[in-house]
Amino acid sequence: MPRVVRLALLTSLLTVLLATPGRAAPDDATTHRRTTPTPPQQTAEGYAIPVTRRVTYSVVTRGRTSASLALFRRQAQETYDDPRGWRAGGVEFRRVRRGGDFTLVLSVAGAVPSFSSQCSTRWSCRVGRFVIINQTRWQHASPAWNAAGRSLRDYRHMVVNHETGHWLGRGHATCSGGGRAPVMMQQSKGTGGCSFNPWPLEWEAAAVRR
Repeated sequence: MPRVVRLALLTSLLTVLLATPGRAAPDDATTHRRTTPTPPQQTAEGYAIPVTRRVTYSVVTRGRTSASLALFRRQAQETYDDPRGWRAGGVEFRRVRRGGDFTLVLSVAGAVPSFSSQCSTRWSCRVGRFVIINQTRWQHASPAWNAAGRSLRDYRHMVVNHETGHWLGRGHATCSGGGRAPVMMQQSKGTGGCSFNPWPLEWEAAAVRR
């Protein structure tokens, strides 16, 4: 076969081969498929906190309260959502209209002992499913807290975290040698020289993680 003919045939064959589209292998198709991951919840420090426990709660009052219930609901949820709180232990709180896993109560001081004789008109309390916030403390904090110059907003964080911590199974804690007081210390009555602190310490948050 003349050389010119052979070259023409080779050129035609090459043109056909290059024009035929190739088929992607299954692995290639999978590799190039685009997905949109669900963004994780972020903390103030920028890293994700995995949710290990989801709980629901409702809000009620006891007695003729004068404090704003709307503000109470909002600030309690802000406390629960804050990454410095029990959220750091993987607990996610969601408010429901009624029922739920526990009941958060804003109670007039005189009605707090109606939940249990172990509760006092002076302080907040937790009895069974009821996490009870004393309205007097909610509105005015406590003498020890105020004497330390701490804000009312931080007191509210602390008292909600403390009483909810009891519902989560945590008992009272102590503090010695300085540093931040545990949130499960009875800080309304004082801290014994430790710093007033409205948030669970790292070991307290770890204790409720599942």
